[in-house]
Amino acid sequence: MAWETKGGSTKYFYRSHRLADGRIRKLYFGSGLLAEVESLRLEKKAEARRQLNVERQRTAAGETLLRQQLRSTRDVVHALMLSIGYTNERYRGWRRLPVIAPSEACNEPATSVAPEPQASFSELVKAARQGDRSVIPALRRMMRENPGLAKNNGDLASQTQIHWIDLIAGKDLYRRECLLMKLADLKRELLAETNGTVMEQMLVDQAISTWMQVYYHEDREATRPAENIQLGEYRLKKIESAYSRHMRSLSALTALKAVQFSQKMVNAMEATTSDDGSNPPAALSVTSQIKTNGNRFTNAFGRAFEPIPMN
Repeated sequence: MAWETKGGSTKYFYRSHRLADGRIRKLYFGSGLLAEVESLRLEKKAEARRQLNVERQRTAAGETLLRQQLRSTRDVVHALMLSIGYTNERYRGWRRLPVIAPSEACNEPATSVAPEPQASFSELVKAARQGDRSVIPALRRMMRENPGLAKNNGDLASQTQIHWIDLIAGKDLYRRECLLMKLADLKRELLAETNGTVMEQMLVDQAISTWMQVYYHEDREATRPAENIQLGEYRLKKIESAYSRHMRSLSALTALKAVQFSQKMVNAMEATTSDDGSNPPAALSVTSQIKTNGNRFTNAFGRAFEPIPMN
């Protein structure tokens, strides 16, 4: 679109239009009220498109970090559960593998030959989730040889949460401290409802990260309402998507909580995730040391959505 000057000082408005055959055709609107209205309409449309691009770029890095954390948590949790003899095919709940004995997680010789020696960690997890039990020995060996997988997941979770806190608080250091305290309280309450395993700790971090995404999008719309329909629709879709992702994270944590872990399973997981394999296993259940009244998953996050006091 452009205003063109012709015949002295008179300006005329033209809008370029691409035809089906690829040719460019100019549409003439003159210099009167119709031209002014069309020019204003196109300017508003361009501004709405610019605001939408800015909104997408603002959260692009955070979305990438969150996807990486979710992928890492999924792979590591499934690998640890498969290593102790549990599977969750088609996400129907964790169940025992009758052929694979959990005690083999620590006693299996490291010289066992994997069906696919060149397969990556993600490929082994994917094959195991599809029911290929022949990859279990290779998966167990990879977990023992790379105990830092769980630690790397924790580092990624911290990086993701700090990034979303920076997006929410900006330069407001007081609000940043309030959010950090809120996350610490949420993590403590959620861990009190678990069995204290490393897998549940990763799923708690995942649930907190997904909650941070929901909090950001709702806070963004509440403090800076959308100025056009396109931006409002985009934010609504992001809120719905983030909320659905958060509910799936809580469901994954609840499903794992239902598993009755034996001390042998806990020892196997500790041996797999410790750096030197010499760390003694933690107590089997955190809930045996902390008294709880009912399931607090919903209550914890319900309180978390309340406004943070700023005064």
